[in-house]
Amino acid sequence: MISKESDSMVRLAAAANPFDAHIWEQALLEEGIQCQVLGDYLGGGIGNIPGMMAELWVEASNLERAETILCQHPDRVGAANSDEQLN
Repeated sequence: MISKESDSMVRLAAAANPFDAHIWEQALLEEGIQCQVLGDYLGGGIGNIPGMMAELWVEASNLERAETILCQHPDRVGAANSDEQLN
């Protein structure tokens, strides 16, 4: 998925649920931005604990472009992404 020579990864957004995170992942992949969803299976292992959300991570060099694409994505409405959640 992410090449070993890639830039360092940074958190782009935290999603309200794993479904949203994977929709955003597909939107970014369609635009050629490599990304990775982390924490999407935590709920199955430890239950629904507040603050444990699926996160979308991208290469640092793609952060600005990924933010723009994510903000324009129709499924982005009501997302848990905000300035305090961006690296």
